[in-house]
Amino acid sequence: MGTKYYLAGPMSGLPQFNFPLFYRVAKSLRAQGYDVVSPAELDDIKDAGAALTSKTGNPKEAKRSWGDFLARDVKLLADGGITGIIFLPGWEKSSGAKLEAFVGLLKKFTFMRWDDDASAPVPYSGFSVLYAINRELEER
Repeated sequence: MGTKYYLAGPMSGLPQFNFPLFYRVAKSLRAQGYDVVSPAELDDIKDAGAALTSKTGNPKEAKRSWGDFLARDVKLLADGGITGIIFLPGWEKSSGAKLEAFVGLLKKFTFMRWDDDASAPVPYSGFSVLYAINRELEER
């Protein structure tokens, strides 16, 4: 069985909750043969519709809370057969993606990061994940 990857990246505070990037990357990865789970594709039709019409990406616009979505995604990472994470640009500024990264570190996942220029994922070490989180925390 191959690696099943979860896409982690910023959503809150971005127009349309960054769904277009999640959709584009998931489509590209699948075309390259990757098994991918995107949190943007897990929402029901009402939540997805609300996200796609959002100009601000404010979590208060959603029908469910930020914690509801995050709880679903962390449970999926912990119990859902995921064995890798592909990080999207800006992930280290996202509280949710950082929590997802910690779960991945604890579960010894494979990590990659999306390279938009190459339209492909590139290897990313657990040390790099920790370094990115630490650097962002120090900048606060």
